[in-house]
Amino acid sequence: MRTLLERWTKEKLSKAKGTFTYLGHKYNKELEDNSTLSQKLRVRASTDHIHTVLDGVKRYIVCLENKKCSCGQFQLDELPCAHALAALRHRNETYENYCSPYYTRKSLLLTYEMPVNPLPDEGKWEVPQHILDEVVKPPAGDKRQPGRPHKERYKTFDEIKSKKYKVSCGNCGR
Repeated sequence: MRTLLERWTKEKLSKAKGTFTYLGHKYNKELEDNSTLSQKLRVRASTDHIHTVLDGVKRYIVCLENKKCSCGQFQLDELPCAHALAALRHRNETYENYCSPYYTRKSLLLTYEMPVNPLPDEGKWEVPQHILDEVVKPPAGDKRQPGRPHKERYKTFDEIKSKKYKVSCGNCGR
């Protein structure tokens, strides 16, 4: 597990160092995709911060002040959706102030700057005596039976019907 974390940290740090945009590579790509989608949208401003964005027959309300869109994506991702980008373009404003700071290149570099150091061979570990003296007991509680649990079988309609409406013969008692 530690080796996997070491590899991931190294790869993600290299990727963040190789990014020269405001946002990290993945988020910049998503923003580019949203920007492409926003090109076909029409915008009507209601106030300085509230806009109605028309996508064919669908209508979306974007509030730039609260970073919300009626599609729900803007507030969920904390990254401008296509509707928000259309509203920003209408206002001649850039997207930087509307993205979560967690997506910035700077934040990504800070996230992966602390390395996951490899561990030496287990024989060279220096474990304190109070840890070695610790006895770990198994959890107490009900013991489950081995094997797969039984599943209750539901009766078919024919089985239920045959028991309820069984016709008995008066002569033989069947």
